[in-house]
Amino acid sequence: MAVFSLRRSRVKRRWPSAAFVLAVVASALVAWRVATTRIVSLLPPAGQPVSVVRVVDGDTLLLEDGHRVRLLGVNTPETKHPDREAEPLGPEAYAFTQSLIDKGSVILEYDRERLDNYRRVLAYVYLPDGRMLNRELIQQGMSPAIVTFPIRSDRRRMFLEAEREAQRLGIGIWSLPEWKARQSAPR
Repeated sequence: MAVFSLRRSRVKRRWPSAAFVLAVVASALVAWRVATTRIVSLLPPAGQPVSVVRVVDGDTLLLEDGHRVRLLGVNTPETKHPDREAEPLGPEAYAFTQSLIDKGSVILEYDRERLDNYRRVLAYVYLPDGRMLNRELIQQGMSPAIVTFPIRSDRRRMFLEAEREAQRLGIGIWSLPEWKARQSAPR
């Protein structure tokens, strides 16, 4: 007759050494840094004129090199959504941006975040005359100031000031009933 032992065998669990964990973390950080440096080096140059092929939407541009640029701090009403009709003032925001750009060149300025989740370049866009397109869209009531995304504090103040002016004048989106209700909403 066979006798079975009911004793549990003790398996000693071995944790990875601190040196191993440190090596893995360091390797991951180096890989991340190399990947982001490569992506950043492929972006359009900051501070130099770049050619715009077309205006995609009120807040998105297509550059000659194929990059899509999404304006920081701005969110104009949609015009190109595949499942929905154009939102109120979307076509006007698109026409406004197109009138200022008109397949010309712009100068990009970057903030901390350089790409969004859709791999679009995030930038402040300057027109040839030195005006910032982002600010112009907000000041003309084509967009609210989007300041919840991490942007520089001086840009945040600039955009909020431009939004207050558009609200005070009741122009653009601030002339629409659904946006007027947002005027009193706290930030």
